Formats: sequence, structure tokens, C-alpha cells
Amino acid sequence: MRGSDLIVRILIESGVKVCFGYPGSAVMPLYDALYRHRRQIRHIRTAHEQGAAHAADGYARASGKLGVCIATSGPGATNLVTGIATAFADSVPVLFITANVNLDEIGTDSFQEADIAGITLPITKYNWTVRSPEKLESTVRKAVLLAMKGRPGPTLVDVPRDILEYDFGRNYKPVRCQEDPDGSEMRSPEPGNPSEETIEALAEAINAAEKPFIIAGGGVRISGAWDELSKLAEKAKIPVATTLMACGALPDGNPLSFGMAGKYGSPVTAQLLKEADTVICVGMRFSNRTHESLSGGRTILHIDSDASEVNKNVTATVSAVGDAKEILARLLPHVKTRRSLWVKKSETVLGGAGTCSDPVGETGRRLKKDVFESVAETLGSDAFVVTDVGLHQMAAARFYPFVKPGRFVTSGGFGTMGFGLGAAIGASLASGESGNECRAVLFTGDGSFRMDLTELSTLRENGIKILVVVLNNSSLGMVRDIQKNEFGGRYIATDARKAVPDFRRVAAAYGLSGFTVCGPEEFKKALEAFANGKKSCVIDYRMKF
Repeated sequence: MRGSDLIVRILIESGVKVCFGYPGSAVMPLYDALYRHRRQIRHIRTAHEQGAAHAADGYARASGKLGVCIATSGPGATNLVTGIATAFADSVPVLFITANVNLDEIGTDSFQEADIAGITLPITKYNWTVRSPEKLESTVRKAVLLAMKGRPGPTLVDVPRDILEYDFGRNYKPVRCQEDPDGSEMRSPEPGNPSEETIEALAEAINAAEKPFIIAGGGVRISGAWDELSKLAEKAKIPVATTLMACGALPDGNPLSFGMAGKYGSPVTAQLLKEADTVICVGMRFSNRTHESLSGGRTILHIDSDASEVNKNVTATVSAVGDAKEILARLLPHVKTRRSLWVKKSETVLGGAGTCSDPVGETGRRLKKDVFESVAETLGSDAFVVTDVGLHQMAAARFYPFVKPGRFVTSGGFGTMGFGLGAAIGASLASGESGNECRAVLFTGDGSFRMDLTELSTLRENGIKILVVVLNNSSLGMVRDIQKNEFGGRYIATDARKAVPDFRRVAAAYGLSGFTVCGPEEFKKALEAFANGKKSCVIDYRMKF
């Protein structure tokens, strides 16, 4: 058994069914092992290593399982960095395996040598360069376990080529970890188990509140606390808003669901948060896009799996560190039943005022009617809704009619343009392939799509059917909005009218379907053609924000 076979065997034992990557010289022994085990693990070669990183990320978000991404040494490894940082910012469990030059060549500036472990130290939970064959098995097993343990996140194992080729002998028997890793080498702490006194203190504060409000964050998604969140809100009649990472936590139309909070959320929802006397923050880290609305003298209750997030940006009145699902389940019996909601939900509350301070409001409501509702009706409630980054992302987050929780996949903490197509590929594979059924839709902008459209080749090569909707305003809409509101309309480098290609013809060049539409009726016809076809499809929706 060689080192490369040992790695693949560990992946198979860990339940890995699919991995993503791009081959190169140093990593070829591992690809040779993947060839020998191709019936157990499916490998998807993407057009670029960053696309592979985002695909593994999207797979992990959609499935709740470990994503795996493989790259060669040097530029292959460094091309993963943005994808690793994206997964780290949103707490996504992805194992990155990179190859390096031979052990005796490390530190000699060899061809395609890079200290990828050093480069990614701040953006991984755990990483390691294997420097002896004896350490290979324990290092890979630890990386697999720690990626999923506690607050999830990316891990990285860098393996020199000669260790990939090392022959452990015919009689070598891999052994499972004798003990669960304690996480002492991780860059994020493990969750605790809050005391009963803490649970009772949370309940007491909720019961005493006259105007309680819940903000659900990514920790709700990670722990799968959808039912517990819904039960708490229903029992105590507490309105619920979400961060970007938890959009769809409650079904669209639920009278307790008040959409997204924060800078690009509904202005009226932001006003309600200001009126609330108690805010229950579940699984959120108080980024600068959300915590500004929580200033003032009110009770803040914070539930999170990472102790380092507590009191970091906002001081909590009562905090509980642990798994959101478990804490909410323990909290529920202590919370008193309320008979009525303290604020009446209305269309005004849902949509906001649509003023200049709400750049996605008016456009988002039009897109809901023209695009989002049509897509939801065509694809059904099981499809994953993936976005790139920009105004289209905020419009989808606020106005897409989510029915089931956990169906929204987007780059939140790192805000990575070019994330979407790779992530949509991963999400589609995570949900399973079933004939010509579409498992994912990508809403992207013309700026983001130009960063990752080469992954259309991955769709064609692997027969994956997804829908790509380009909300095309021929500009970098979100940046242009900042220039308008903060820099006196001095526009520079955001007008892309001369740079945007004909996306319909680009799709055709990759052997996929493509349509150019300018209104809702044309869009519905293109959507119908996609539903009746067998290929992935790019619909270029020409519009203005």
C-alpha cells in the first residue's frame, strides 16, 4: 500500500463519495490511486482549482457532509486560497489535500514549491505538512475529524510527492484513530455545554420581554436547528429575522418570518429591531453588516457554538456556548406560551420602503414577481438556490420564496465573487442526480459570472443540469451603488457595457442552452424550454438596477 492509496482508503472509510480537483505533476500518485478506486469515489475535474474549492464548499453546504478538494503543488495549491478563506468565513467543512515537492526539495525553491500550510494558517481550522510517512495516516484522519467537529471549517493536509509514493508494504494495516482529537491544534474553539442555570437565565429574559425578536444566523443552518427555532418562535410568538447565512429559516409566508436583517435587509425590519427590547441571537457572529442595528440599551441573548464570538463585537446580557439545536431544545420547555405577536406583519414590513437607502427593495420585489416566483414554481421546493455576490445576491436573499430551510447557498462572510457556479455544481451533486431533473439554480450578475463561467465546461463534461440566471445590468451594481451614495456619483471601473459578452453564445460555445431575454414573458418561455430540455441552461436577463 502506497501513501496515496492510504489517503483514498481513509476518504472511503469516512463516507466520501465525490471529490473535486485538478491534476498536476506532484499530485499524480494520488490521482493514480483515485483511478484505482474510481468505483468508490467519483472525481470531478473543474476548469480551475478555485472552482474545485467552491464546488467542494457547495457540496458540503448542501449535504451537511465533508467536502473534499485536491490540488497539485505551487500554483495549484495557491489557487485554492480564496476558496479556503470562503469556507473558513462561513464555517464549511472542507478537506483540502495538496501535493508538494519531495521532502528533500522543500526549502530549496524547487519548481512549483509553495509553503501552502504557512499561507493558509490563518484561514483553516487545522493544517499540516506531512514530513514523515509515519505521520500520514494520523494527520489525514485528524483533518477529516476536525473539519466536522464543533464549529465546522476547512482543514488542509499538504503531502510531499515522495510520501504519496511511499510503499508501506503489502502487510500494512491502517488503523483508525485510537482517540477522538481534542482539537488543541485548531484555530477555533470547541463548543461547550451550558449549565441549566444559563438555560433558565435565557428563558427568564425571554419571558420577561415585551417585544422580543429573534435573529437566526449560520449556526442554525450548521446545526440543523430549523424545527427548534420554529417551535420557539411559535410558542412565544416571537418574530424572526435572519442573517444572510440563514435565509429561508422559516418558510416564505409564515407570519413570524420577517426576512433578512442587516445592511441590505428590509429597512422596516431594521426599524422593528430597534423597537425590540430583547434580541435573541442564535448562531450569529455579529458582523459589521448586522451588529449596527443592535446598539442601544436592550437585552441581548447570544447562543453560539464558538466562545470566541461571544462579546467580541456586541456585549451579551446572557450568553450560552454550545450547539444551537441542543440549546434551543433545552430552552423550549422553560419558555412561556404567548397568545399574540407584538407586531403585525404586513406587506410594508416585508418589503421595506424602497428608498435610496434600500437599493435592492424596488428591484427585488420586481424580480420576485418576474423571476424568483417563476423559478420556484418550475424547480420546486427541493432545489438549491445558489448566488454569487452583489445586488442580485441580496435580492434573492430577501425576495426568493423559500419553502424549505437550508436551501440557500451563498458566500456570506467573505463575499466571494465567482463563488456561484462552482458552488452550484457541488450543491447539485450533493442533492443527487436524477435523470433530467434540475437540482440547483444559480442567480448571478454579469460581473460575477465573468469570473467563473469557464466552469460551464464542468457542467457539459459531467452531464450536470442546472439553471443559470444572469441578472445582467452590464455593471458592477453593488460597487456602483456605493459610488453613487458615498462618493458623489464619481463612477470609475464599474461600467461593464463594453466588457459583457453575449452569454447566450457563450453557453452555446460550451454546448449548453442559452437565451437572451428582456422581460418576464420572454423569461417564462426560456424557463419552459429549459425545463423540457436535457442540458444546463444560461438565461441572460437584460435589466437595469
